[in-house]
Amino acid sequence: MDHAAKIVAKGAFAGHPVESFQPVWNSAALRIARAAWLDSGLEVFLRLDVPYGATSSGRLSADAVQLLLKSAQARGSQPYRFLEIGAGSGLFAKLFLDALKDQAPEIYATCTYVVTDGNQTMLDSQAEHGVFAAHQGRVESMVFDAAGDWPASFAGGFDGVFASYILDSLPAEILLLGPRGTRQMQMRCMLDDAEQAKALQADLALPGIAHLGRHIPLRKRLNIQTRHVDIDLASLPMPEAIGPVPEDDDTPMMHCHGALSCIENIIAHLRPSGLALLADYGTTEPRDPSDTIEFQSFGASAAHAVNFHQLDGHFASHPKAAWLKPTAEEGYLYSRVLYNGPADDLFDEVDLLFGEVRQRALRLPIEAAREMLRANAFQAARRLYTKAMQLQPRNWALAEEIATHLLMPAENYDDALALADFALTLNPLAPALHRIRADALLQLGRMAESQAALATCLKFQGDAPETRLLQARLAEKSGDHKAALLAVAQGLAVDREGDRRDELIAMQDQILLAISRAARADLLAEVNQLRALDQLGD
Repeated sequence: MDHAAKIVAKGAFAGHPVESFQPVWNSAALRIARAAWLDSGLEVFLRLDVPYGATSSGRLSADAVQLLLKSAQARGSQPYRFLEIGAGSGLFAKLFLDALKDQAPEIYATCTYVVTDGNQTMLDSQAEHGVFAAHQGRVESMVFDAAGDWPASFAGGFDGVFASYILDSLPAEILLLGPRGTRQMQMRCMLDDAEQAKALQADLALPGIAHLGRHIPLRKRLNIQTRHVDIDLASLPMPEAIGPVPEDDDTPMMHCHGALSCIENIIAHLRPSGLALLADYGTTEPRDPSDTIEFQSFGASAAHAVNFHQLDGHFASHPKAAWLKPTAEEGYLYSRVLYNGPADDLFDEVDLLFGEVRQRALRLPIEAAREMLRANAFQAARRLYTKAMQLQPRNWALAEEIATHLLMPAENYDDALALADFALTLNPLAPALHRIRADALLQLGRMAESQAALATCLKFQGDAPETRLLQARLAEKSGDHKAALLAVAQGLAVDREGDRRDELIAMQDQILLAISRAARADLLAEVNQLRALDQLGD
């Protein structure tokens, strides 16, 4: 039996190692993932490699403003100062400032919002696309590593600190805790190609990660081997936050020491009555011994589920700030608020905004509308979506969904265009909204405007097959069959998942049929060009 088991297990050892076994955070897979982020601009958001809608749809930004105004009465008259850690697309900041300008213009008029990211390319891309064009004079940008030391320029503190989808990208350890003591998960990456393995191994031996960008295409081909090794608990960063070791089972644990350290720095930089809003995906219950912990990939980057159970325990009775969370919550995205003031001042607001009841109230009409759409009950879906928009009036992602799945299929092109135009005032970077505009304008016969909207969409998301499909339709409608066929070919080339293949091939058949019909019409016209009337009378 042992011999048979070894035969079965043999494949796990295949390949050429690019490193020795490393703690997960230091492994080749995670180092290349971080290098990928250094090379990224807004394209990762435009391609939806990073699912940023949950924190940047406008709802969370509006909630942050509501929290701020609830606590504003306890502050002095000094100008407000805000900090966002890991701003990414910049949309959370943009929508926060939009809402603040509308609801509290006196605060907005003198505030400063410091937008940070670990990647200068991301900040340059925000400027290039004009994310903050409407808020000139209010926004400062700087490169900042959330896992590193905080700069002296932050010494004056902040009235608001915002961190969305960043805690899941900070250093962490994957541990097994149990009667055998503490064991650390380690990883070793392998490649099937010996020459590629040798080149990557040489680059991994060099310090830093920026030079690893050339290996990003190999990341999906890495074979990852894991093992657990005994370690001294005291050798880990912030071991006091790990808690008691279980005595009966080996229990997996994500030790989020990077997040813990970052939050400690946030607390140290909160002004009196200042608050911080943290939002991320993760877990709120201790891991079951049968559970495994895995990193998730978003494009070429990677993230892990934040251990909110650990954070809740560690910060529950912090001497310098109240750690506020809803009484009951649900879902994938969890929110926590730090407040440099009495907990009672903000607890009810936190419970209202982020608690289970409100989350269900926001979600239910949307889910019910989707069910109605599946039954082609467009009018029932319209009523439910109307309710959803009343609850979230500045949610561009919801408006995009309504225009895509309700208004366009129901041929309400004027309404789809108007809704897309409104949503683009909130998020001018959304490729799907520009695509909706182009499609609606095409259906309305406004060809020149449709071409302009499509050009913007191609600039943002030219590698999306649905964009190329629309380009083909527009070219075919304009009578440019060659351009239409080229657009179909480009669409097929980028449709790696095959989601639009049938539609693209159907479009190709339609174009070829139009070409053959035009050719037949030309041929018949040429053959029958001479028309003798002598015998036909007047």
